[in-house]
Amino acid sequence: MDCNNLVIPVPLGIHLKTVEDSDIIEDVSVFEARNQYYRWTINSATVAYYNALLAEWKQRYGNSHIPRKLITREELLYLIPEEIGGYDDEIKI
Repeated sequence: MDCNNLVIPVPLGIHLKTVEDSDIIEDVSVFEARNQYYRWTINSATVAYYNALLAEWKQRYGNSHIPRKLITREELLYLIPEEIGGYDDEIKI
């Protein structure tokens, strides 16, 4: 293994302190779109990440509203194809 490719794990809360507000807004919006359109792609890890995003926003801005990006079902398929691209929850007859 090449020592230059090592990744040192960092606790999620510490990592989120380093991300931009726009990344928090994007990830919250994607989670909520997944919850609306592809609920079966959500597991306990994604819920924990979402809750950590909300906690970091609250730490930064208190109870201030988190802006959301409108993400359509089609855009969501493009954003995370490895998780939901191979399946379609609509049955075509």
